[in-house]
Amino acid sequence: MTQTDYRWLLVFGCNLLLIWLVGIANHYLSRFSFLWIDYVTLHLYVAGLFVTFAALRLDVRNGFLATLATGFALDSQSPAAFGTSVLLLGLVYAALIYGRNRFPREESIFAVVVALLSNLFLFLVMSFLFVGQSPRPGLTWLRLFVDLIASQVVIAIITPWFMAFQEQVFAKVEIHPETGRRVLS
Repeated sequence: MTQTDYRWLLVFGCNLLLIWLVGIANHYLSRFSFLWIDYVTLHLYVAGLFVTFAALRLDVRNGFLATLATGFALDSQSPAAFGTSVLLLGLVYAALIYGRNRFPREESIFAVVVALLSNLFLFLVMSFLFVGQSPRPGLTWLRLFVDLIASQVVIAIITPWFMAFQEQVFAKVEIHPETGRRVLS
C-alpha cells in the first residue's frame, strides 16, 4: 500500500494564507496617506518568500509541486500573462535547489537573505515586464522603488515568523519536512 505524500500541499496552504494576508495588507495600504498627501499608495510584493521554504527544506519533487501550485495562485491574481509567475518562481526554485547542499538551510538568518534576494530578482523582472505599459515610466520607477523598499522591509520582518509557522504546521501533523517520515512527539 502506497502512502500519499502531501508535504507540498502543506507548504502550498501556508503560501495561500500568506497570499491572503498580503492581499489584505495591500487593500488597506492602497488608501494609505502619507503626510496628508492623497494618492500615495503602497503595494507589497513578497513572492520571494513563497519559494524559500520549499527550496530550503523540502525534497525536490514536493518543493517543485508547492512552487508550481503557488505560482499558479499568484498568476490568477496578476495582470501578467498566465504562467509568468510559475516560470519566474520555477527559475528561483531551480537556482536555490542547485546550490542548497552548500547552504546552512536551517538557519533563520539565511532564510531571510534567500527570501530578500529572491524577492529582489522577482520584483525587478516583473517591474521590467510592466513599466513599459505605464503612461509615465519615470514616475512609475519612483513608485516601484518605494514599493521595493517597503516589500524588502516587510520580508525581513516576517520571514522568521513565516518559516517558523511552516515548521509548526509540519510539527502539528507530525511529519518531518525533509524526509516525509512521521515524527514521534
